[in-house]
Amino acid sequence: MATIVPPKLLLLDEHTAALDPKAAAKIMKLTQEIVRKHHITCLMVTHQMQQALEVGDRTIMMNDGHIAIDIKGEQRTNMSVYDLMERFHANTGSDLADDHILFAK
Repeated sequence: MATIVPPKLLLLDEHTAALDPKAAAKIMKLTQEIVRKHHITCLMVTHQMQQALEVGDRTIMMNDGHIAIDIKGEQRTNMSVYDLMERFHANTGSDLADDHILFAK
């Protein structure tokens, strides 16, 4: 990433999706360091639910263009992927269709 002025917002759309697990972990660690060091707000789109719970301080899940889940703080810290899936189902009546996406690391 190169910018002329420090950004206030970083948009990431599946930025580790095409990488092998080792490279993805390295890129994710670097991303987190940059965000913390420069106090940047980051919006990350991912289909990896474990990553969605581990990175950042808030997880929002969308369904049909609407916010289905918005969790943060202690509630998010103590949540597992299974809990997230259950809450999604309770809020939408839908199941997340692709388990390999949900449990990818």
